[in-house]
Amino acid sequence: MQTFLPYEDFEKTAKALDRKRLGKQRVEAMQIVNALTTGRSGWYNHPAVQMWKGYVEALKHYFNAISKEWIKRGYEHNIGFYDVEESEVEYPPWLGDEEFHKSHRSNLLRKEPEYYLQFGWDVPDDLPYVWPGRKCESEE
Repeated sequence: MQTFLPYEDFEKTAKALDRKRLGKQRVEAMQIVNALTTGRSGWYNHPAVQMWKGYVEALKHYFNAISKEWIKRGYEHNIGFYDVEESEVEYPPWLGDEEFHKSHRSNLLRKEPEYYLQFGWDVPDDLPYVWPGRKCESEE
């Protein structure tokens, strides 16, 4: 369970992801949205879910960006899009935290070095994930 964010920008992130990870992000983002909005999921307490707590609309924007790139690459997308008013989305404070994004770049390099070396990321391939702290507010 993960939402990869090598960059702060969701569209730039989507363009950078390899096919395997890009495809999985659609499903995993949707699973996280469902976990946060229903509270019914075995993944609910996973850090990849908790980091989005309070920011479901931002996660929906991420899902849409990933899905648009999936279609742009010529793949079938039959799971729809979320209705998101992007100008009203509250983004999590960890978005833009360089240590967070570096940890994602590092893990992507480790998973698929042949693909991700093309980006020239100046990070080792052995950094642990940085998991943002949980937001205490409840979902609306």
